[in-house]
Amino acid sequence: MAAARLGYLVGPAEIVSELEKVVLPYHLDSAKQLAGRLALDYVDDMKTRVDHLVAERTRLIAGLEQLPVTVWPSGANFVLFRPDTMDGAAVWQRLLDRSILIRNFASSPRLSGCLRVTIGAPTENDLFLDALREFLT
Repeated sequence: MAAARLGYLVGPAEIVSELEKVVLPYHLDSAKQLAGRLALDYVDDMKTRVDHLVAERTRLIAGLEQLPVTVWPSGANFVLFRPDTMDGAAVWQRLLDRSILIRNFASSPRLSGCLRVTIGAPTENDLFLDALREFLT
């Protein structure tokens, strides 16, 4: 439940022990606790959504790899890429002009020229890829 900032950690005991030193004892308000408990009733639905997201991410990355961009591997619901033939900030602005909103990291240290796209619905991803194809090829 990323949007609610609700999750859990699984890791080596020594790392978990160090993290427990800085975690507040009551860092989840009652609404988040209730939402988390209710979410457990919908695990199968969540797994289905994750399967769709992974499939769409794979398709989006495949589309990006056909364009003149550098794409980094992703296990998340977004993909980081850098246009090879055009300034990242300019690509971001052109997408924004078409009401396609992605994250602009072009001026961030160590992410020079990079953009990040969140995995959307197939039709949204198609619009994004079509626009990039037009700008970059």
